[in-house]
Amino acid sequence: MPRIWLSLGSNIDRRRNLGLALEALEKAFGELVRSRVYESEAIGFEGAPFLNMVVGAQTALPVPELMTLLRGIEAERGRVRSGERFGPRTLDIDLLTYGD
Repeated sequence: MPRIWLSLGSNIDRRRNLGLALEALEKAFGELVRSRVYESEAIGFEGAPFLNMVVGAQTALPVPELMTLLRGIEAERGRVRSGERFGPRTLDIDLLTYGD
């Protein structure tokens, strides 16, 4: 199964949203490899700092299905994609790598 690496970030109710995202990802993929959580300034807008981390997992899902799953997890945490490109986020999950 391909190894995936995901970037997670939140600057709204940060700890809660990251924790719930981790629970959803564990439910979907099983055991996760986790980086430490770190704080970073908001870039491109005035806003609260983000909590960020990287998560690794294995999945047999093809990329389109994986992206649908990830967008669903974001939506469950209140993420709205119709707003500003740079702005506060309840949860942001980015696919960094998929397999090789």
